[in-house]
Amino acid sequence: MNNLQKTGAYLENQIKFNTKIALIFLVIGLVTLFFYVGIIFIGISIYFFTKRSHYKSGYSGEQRVIESLQKLPDSYYLINDVNLPNGYGNIDHVVLGSNGIFIIETKNFEGEIRCEGDNWYQYKDTWEIPEEYEIKSPSKQVKGNALKLKQYIESKNIFGKSLRLWVEGMVVFSHDNVILHCNNPTVPVFKVSQLGNYIQNRESRIKFSSQELEKVAEILLRQA
Repeated sequence: MNNLQKTGAYLENQIKFNTKIALIFLVIGLVTLFFYVGIIFIGISIYFFTKRSHYKSGYSGEQRVIESLQKLPDSYYLINDVNLPNGYGNIDHVVLGSNGIFIIETKNFEGEIRCEGDNWYQYKDTWEIPEEYEIKSPSKQVKGNALKLKQYIESKNIFGKSLRLWVEGMVVFSHDNVILHCNNPTVPVFKVSQLGNYIQNRESRIKFSSQELEKVAEILLRQA
C-alpha cells in the first residue's frame, strides 16, 4: 500500500485547539472560583476537554484503519483527509486500486451498533441511562461523499474516454469493543480487521491502469 497523504491533520488541529481553549477556561475558572463565577468557566473548560476526547478517539480510529490497509499490495494508493470541493465535507480515507475507487467512513464507536437500512442506533450498558439512541447515519454520509467524489473526478476528464465511474463507499468500525447488528445496510459495513480483504477481493468490470490511478491520485492530493 502506498500511503500518499498522512491522516489526522484536521483531527490533530482540533485536538490542539480544544486543549488550548479548555486550559484557558480552566485557569480563568480557578482564578475566579472565589467569586463563584469561576464555576461557569470550569464548566466551559470541561466542555472543551470533552470535545478534545472525541477528536482523540476519532484520530485513534483512523490510525487503526491505516494500519489495517497497510496489508494491501503496493499497487493500491491511500489518500487520507480528502476535502471535498466547495466545502462539502471531508473524507477520512480514499483507496485507489485497479479494481475500484473506495472511500471509507471511520467510526471509533464502542458498545452495540444497530442499523436498519440507513437508520443507525447505539447502545452501551455503561451509560447512566441505558437506552438505545439514534445516531447520525454514517451510511448516508458516505454515500453522499461517494457521489460528490465521483462527480468531482468525472469533471476533470482525466481518462480521455467514456467511463461509467463508480466510487464505493463503506463504513468501518475500528473499536475493539463494538458489536454490530446490521439489517439491510445500504453500504458495506465492517470491523477494521475485515477491511483489507474486502477491498483486495472486490471484483469489478472496470479495471484501472496504474497511469489512470496516478492521475486520480494527483487531483485528489490537491484536495487533501
